[in-house]
Amino acid sequence: MYHPSVHLHLSKLHDLPGLPHVKRLLSDVLDLCYPGRCAICRDACDAAAILCSICDQGQQRLETAPACVRCAKALGEHGAPCPWCLGKGIGRYKSIARLGAFQEPLRELIHRMKYHGEWPLAEQLAQRLLRQAHVRAILEDADCLVPVPLHRLRQMARGYNQADVIAGMLSRGTGRRIPVVRPVVRLRHTETQTHLHSRAERVKNLRNAFGLVRPGVVLGKRIVVVDDVVTTGATLESLGRVLRLGRPAQLTAIVIAVADPKGRDFEKI
Repeated sequence: MYHPSVHLHLSKLHDLPGLPHVKRLLSDVLDLCYPGRCAICRDACDAAAILCSICDQGQQRLETAPACVRCAKALGEHGAPCPWCLGKGIGRYKSIARLGAFQEPLRELIHRMKYHGEWPLAEQLAQRLLRQAHVRAILEDADCLVPVPLHRLRQMARGYNQADVIAGMLSRGTGRRIPVVRPVVRLRHTETQTHLHSRAERVKNLRNAFGLVRPGVVLGKRIVVVDDVVTTGATLESLGRVLRLGRPAQLTAIVIAVADPKGRDFEKI
């Protein structure tokens, strides 16, 4: 049976310094005790992996697909002009990087991470983000990371904020421990965006949803906002407006997935 916390610890075996034969032995023992299962199809896989080879191939196709460097939406080919944002991006974000489109198998991984308590998947997906050149470029230029906050009631119900988990792994993965700061709080326990299928509804739902409580943390800083999924961009825009009150030097964002720009998948997020 797939067990996310066990698989997370197995993946960290590869980070142990030296003694490659000891690492291999430990991995073999853990493979025997905790046989790997793909998080998507449940077929057997390497215990240190979350996906079998077939599902991993599908995920790699999403990760290598062309995307706009300004809004992170899909492009027909690498470097093509973006028909969605026309090079203007979302809000005043200089750039947005993603892992892939909100399609299978990434969609299922996000659902498990977000709604089924499998928070270690957030760290696994963040590790895959760190392999992306665009993500690394944004992180190299970052002064701090700002995870999109959840309202305290929703976070208590879920037990964690997946954006916090992703930001923490991104911070550790850079080697320089980029500070993760929380200058913004969620003021209103808004309706979940899952049930709102239009941009207008989502923008209205997020009106006055965030409040800047520590403006000095972002003053003059290059801020990277971290979230799981971008649909209409309403959350990023709403949070960005509040962050700009603190006069940051720059806003960029890193997300796991970007939904269909035509809005056909909102009800599945």
